[in-house]
Amino acid sequence: MSVASLVCPAIVGPTAAGKTGLITRLAQDHNIEVISLDSRQIYHGLRIGTAQPTAAELAACPHHLIDFVSPTEKYDALRFRRDFERVYQEISGRGGQPVLVGGAGMYLTALSEGFMEIPGHTPERLAEVRAALEALSDDEIRQRLADADPISWRRIHTNDRYRSQRAVEIFDISGETMTALTKRQKPDPALGLDFPAFVLERSVDELDRRIAQRTEVMLTEGWVAETEAALAIHPADCPGLMSIGYREIVRWLAGEMSREDLAPAIVLVTRQYAKRQRTMFRHLGAVGNWHPEAGELVDRIGQLLQR
Repeated sequence: MSVASLVCPAIVGPTAAGKTGLITRLAQDHNIEVISLDSRQIYHGLRIGTAQPTAAELAACPHHLIDFVSPTEKYDALRFRRDFERVYQEISGRGGQPVLVGGAGMYLTALSEGFMEIPGHTPERLAEVRAALEALSDDEIRQRLADADPISWRRIHTNDRYRSQRAVEIFDISGETMTALTKRQKPDPALGLDFPAFVLERSVDELDRRIAQRTEVMLTEGWVAETEAALAIHPADCPGLMSIGYREIVRWLAGEMSREDLAPAIVLVTRQYAKRQRTMFRHLGAVGNWHPEAGELVDRIGQLLQR
């Protein structure tokens, strides 16, 4: 990190790690505004199940890039980067201190590294390739990936259809693997910023307990009713309702599982997601890994904000 560069601290970690509590403490002494680094809190009307900030948390400090996209819309890292740049400049322009907070490691990479150049890419070619691949099953996509790019096949989780298909798209368009193109990519940080990352971590047992507890609280607070309200105006297979937890509730409402199995099913997929997040952040160049209640953590982040 160069001495003269501007920084935007990133507080990242798996779901339920305790990012919100840390931000509340940080906001007591700093004029921070949160830019959400979350791929699900963007969706309008899906407040409970995506753990959007409460009224009290919003009163502690403003949050941006939450609750502003229709559940029917697809949202990607390129759009996130554009939205981030706009919001960052707005916050800085009024004297605020932007801080990234969330668990979407792919979005953070889009900010710190930029996007690879794909030879042969045009919107028309992408649409053609994508239409052909979307007709394939998940197993067929994984087999295509294994044949085209074995390194990406091993790196990308078996159940991650989006990233698996994206890697195949890149190969079909360019004739080169995502692995090869990534190696040639030159960093292109958004707005020329540095993004020092503070990775929050808890033990697996502690995180699992917090996930289970939070799931029960969300269900008690009306997660099912929120899903029913969304289903009344949006299709069940829209991007928002395919999010973790919502798709399990949709299945239960359709009679595909019992009420007793609902919470355990949500907890299971959330734990699996948290495991993938931990793996991603393990390979992230970070300031350090911290328990969210570590006493010196607020001071370390505050030192960066004072720059």
